[in-house]
Amino acid sequence: MSGRLESEKNAIKQNGNGRQYSNLYSVKEFSKVYKIGINTVYRLCKLNDFPFIQIGGKIYIVADEFVAWVNKNRGKVV
Repeated sequence: MSGRLESEKNAIKQNGNGRQYSNLYSVKEFSKVYKIGINTVYRLCKLNDFPFIQIGGKIYIVADEFVAWVNKNRGKVV
């Protein structure tokens, strides 16, 4: 494997725990990382402006956009 490809592979492993898309979390992963109940995560996904994507039957939360969403909704009860 070339040096560049190997370094990119290591960067993905370091930044995303080996996940291909380091800024997408499954509901279960998101629940564990942010210490939010799974049912609460599903309820958040029903909000109009919550940053998630559904691929097939699986829901993924976009972590980069989640931080912006939190800042935008700071002080609100959701």
